[in-house]
Amino acid sequence: MNLSFLKEKKNKYIVIILMVLLVLVLLMPTSSKESEGTGGTLVSEGVSERETEAQLKRVLSAMEGVGEVEVMITFETEENSLFGSSSGVGKVSGVVIVADGAGNAVVETRILNAVKALFSIEAHKISIVKRAK
Repeated sequence: MNLSFLKEKKNKYIVIILMVLLVLVLLMPTSSKESEGTGGTLVSEGVSERETEAQLKRVLSAMEGVGEVEVMITFETEENSLFGSSSGVGKVSGVVIVADGAGNAVVETRILNAVKALFSIEAHKISIVKRAK
């Protein structure tokens, strides 16, 4: 193999840059089947859907200005066809939050950002409403 083109400094730098780019492309994460589509975080098998709602309720009610809170989470369930069993794992597909502090735009933004961060879902799948008195 003739590598005489590498004797020029400029060509050496080009080859090094191309090699670095190749390594970066190989190290880029690929999307898995679970993360495709509309998003949503898979709830692990050890945590039930009710426990997930309770955890979210605790987190939100601890936030300043939120006050009393009610939470409902909808899940997309995925069937596991292996041996005909259901895996019990689901993606969060929507969240409704009823909170005392939801009338305040700052509080609503904090709630929205927290839910987006926790479940990796889009803002249009989260509904935040003020609690009835």
